[in-house]
Parts: sequence; C-alpha cells; structure tokens
Amino acid sequence: MKLTLIRWNLPYKEFHKEHVCLARLDRYNKTRYSRRKKQEGLLELASREAHERQAVYFATILNDDGSPYCAMESNVGYFGFDFLQDNYADFLTFQYRSDSEHKGKLFLKAIFLFECYPGTTEKMRRTDFTYTHEGGCLSVILQGKEYDGTYEVIRTQHPPISAEELEKLWVDYPKFGEYDQLIRLDRIPQLARERILEYTDKEFPAFREHLQRDIDRYQQPTK
Repeated sequence: MKLTLIRWNLPYKEFHKEHVCLARLDRYNKTRYSRRKKQEGLLELASREAHERQAVYFATILNDDGSPYCAMESNVGYFGFDFLQDNYADFLTFQYRSDSEHKGKLFLKAIFLFECYPGTTEKMRRTDFTYTHEGGCLSVILQGKEYDGTYEVIRTQHPPISAEELEKLWVDYPKFGEYDQLIRLDRIPQLARERILEYTDKEFPAFREHLQRDIDRYQQPTK
C-alpha cells in the first residue's frame, strides 16, 4: 500500500503540516533538520535516520484513493498502527514489540478495539487483547465513566491461541517504508477477530472486506 511520512492527527482527523512533522521529529530525537533553510526531502531523511536508530518517526498508510487507512508510530522496539474507519475515527490498534531474545523480529503483543456509541465518534468501550510469546491470551474490557460510577474493568484469561495463530504474531523487523506485513489483518487471532467483526459488521462493514482481502492475499490455499 502507498504511504506518506506526514503524520495523521488522530484527534483532529487531518494531516499535520510537513514542517510541523519535521519539528516534532527534531524535538523527539534531538536532531536539527527543521533548522535547515532548504527543507525539501528532509522529512524522509529525518524519518529514515530515525528508523535506523530506532528513534521516533511517523507514517500514514494510504488507501488507493489517497485517503488514510492507518496511522503509524515507531519508537525504540515499537511499532503501533491505528486503523481508521471511513469517518477517520480510529477503531483498531496493533502494537508490536521487540525483545532481546528474538533479534530482528517483532511480536504483535496487543490488539485494541475501540467501540463508539452507535452513529457517533464518542468512545463507549475499549477491549484489549494481549498475547504472550507462549500463546497466552488475556482480554481486558474497559467501559463506562468514572464520573458517574459506571466505570468497570473486566479481565478474562482465555485458553492459549493455536500454534498457527501464534506464528502469525511474529514478523520480521521491517525495512524503512515497507510496512505491509505489519498491517495484515489476517494476523488477528480468532477470538479477537470474532469480537472485532461483531462490532464492525454494524458500525464499519468495510472491515470485513479488508480482512478478506488480506486473507486472500497472504494465506496459502488448503490442499
């Protein structure tokens, strides 16, 4: 998929200005690119350097029509992807982590589902699915409001995921600008997938199409 190194502003549902992105990278990474007079091409240069150093940089993965598909943030040992609905509200997050025992690899440690009240962008519930290297699966539901006493946290330890599902949670550390393997929706284990579809079939039906696209693209046919 196509991408831009310009950061997507999730709260305002718009792209940042390029010079704002460059200044932000300077602030995070203690560089000085934004002080140069000629800034053409500097955002790519600063982002590429940040990738090599495993420092902070951003990207936005685009649909074929140029609209944002998901927003990416990278930091030391971390890649996060916020997937967007048609109204640009974020509804799904992937969080990848690296660790010292698996050089050159990232692990899809957490998947977050954000549910909004029907027909709105106001968050109603968040469900976190977290996984261990051994296949353990924990879900945490956070819902309600603290101010009116309805806030609650529901934790559930689920049976381990299958070996096939666990294998899909591992991915090679990406080359700069090559993130298609990290946004594969077919990596989502079955339990989380069913819960996500239960919500998106009502509020964002296009997710099922995107999921099927990735299944068709990446999964080998059964003989």
